[in-house]
Amino acid sequence: MPLLDLYGDLERTRAQARASLAAGPIPLTPAEWARGRYLLTCFMDDLIDVPSTNRYEQLSLADHTLREAAHLLTAHHRAWTGIGKWLPRRLLSADPVHGQALLDGHQRVAEHADTAPLTVAAERVLDLVGGPLREGYTQR
Repeated sequence: MPLLDLYGDLERTRAQARASLAAGPIPLTPAEWARGRYLLTCFMDDLIDVPSTNRYEQLSLADHTLREAAHLLTAHHRAWTGIGKWLPRRLLSADPVHGQALLDGHQRVAEHADTAPLTVAAERVLDLVGGPLREGYTQR
């Protein structure tokens, strides 16, 4: 609680902060989009290939798939992302339909070792941002 703001500096700073938050994060660069698409494609392909009996790998890949898909989906909507409890909150806020599909798919992997719903949801996110990226990607 400010006690004194003689010259209005505090209020100007608050207004700038509110405007910055409302504008959303800066857009990803083309290289960041390509890297995200490549990573999500790799995680998704590995998730499809891992046997359901290998729960350690399956759960690890499901987590990486969810995080990368959430990163791309929130970036697609110029929305803020988050970590921990804020990842699902921001994801649902940015895109209730695709976000819910990702979260439901992740839960399905965790509870039933069923990767199909998460991979379908991840593919839909990839479709929004330019499609899967496998061959020809190089990181510079």
